[in-house]
Amino acid sequence: MGAGSIRPAAASEIRICCDGLGKQDWSGRLYTRYHKTPSGFGTVNELISQLEYFCDWLNYPQASMKSRSFQQIRRNAAHGQSQWETHQPDKEGERIAVVSREEMNEKHGERATFVVRIQYRQNATWQGQVTWAEKQQTMQFRSALELLKLIDSTVGAPDWEAQDKIEEG
Repeated sequence: MGAGSIRPAAASEIRICCDGLGKQDWSGRLYTRYHKTPSGFGTVNELISQLEYFCDWLNYPQASMKSRSFQQIRRNAAHGQSQWETHQPDKEGERIAVVSREEMNEKHGERATFVVRIQYRQNATWQGQVTWAEKQQTMQFRSALELLKLIDSTVGAPDWEAQDKIEEG
């Protein structure tokens, strides 16, 4: 299946390429099938914000709760206009994929690569699965925090089994 209209479950697939690791943060790029250029992130907070914004833009999966904030939500001025705002839907309002799955699979991070499939947005967080591309290991996550912990465990650890040993001890 090439670019074009895709199934909703495949629509929310996001490829996270982790390139750098700072003292307490990592940076990299995130790819979707809806934009030819990646969206960069310099902190974990930026990554989370972009993932949430992407799901809102795609309207899949639909959130079961509305986000609340003490301040009006603003986009990161450092990144300028969001790539999702520049993407034009087709005449029926559908989101059209412009990148094939094969093109997505060619993208890799300098430290690690993850394919995230957000399947649900319930209880003000995400549920889904994440695949560590280099090891071809897939795990389920029940929250955004759990997703971050899984990714963080791989950036510095040789594999996910090392994290299991830490949690058991």
